[in-house]
Amino acid sequence: MTADDDATLAFWSEHRSQFRQSESQRAVLTNFVLLIAAGTSSLVVQQKFSLRTLPLSVLIVAVGLYGALAAAKYHERATHHLGQARALTQALVGSGDLPDHRGQLDRFRDDHYREYPRLSRIRLHWLWTGFHLAVAAYGLVFVLITALLS
Repeated sequence: MTADDDATLAFWSEHRSQFRQSESQRAVLTNFVLLIAAGTSSLVVQQKFSLRTLPLSVLIVAVGLYGALAAAKYHERATHHLGQARALTQALVGSGDLPDHRGQLDRFRDDHYREYPRLSRIRLHWLWTGFHLAVAAYGLVFVLITALLS
């Protein structure tokens, strides 16, 4: 392995690390959004949807929308780093420092898609973003209930 290959491998490792960090940050953000929504909604219900809790319901909507936007951004960053890592993998294969396992990987991917034909089509980032949008919709329901009861 040459110094250039060592540098390529270091860049590859950094991009894979950044990819994992984006995914971890998205999970932590989701936990915070869920915690804020649960705590805030319990206060709203405890106060029987009184008009003074309307800002709390709006907060749930805002936190859900922020979570959806941030989850989409984390996906964008993760995709960027994964793409960079894939390009660096191709460079290492091209230089002969990494064996070319594309045939094996393609067979494994095809087997996986055959085993999970429906689930493999669902993009995980849509589930993350959809969850945050559902939190925003939940908050909107609270806003509507508060408006109707007041």
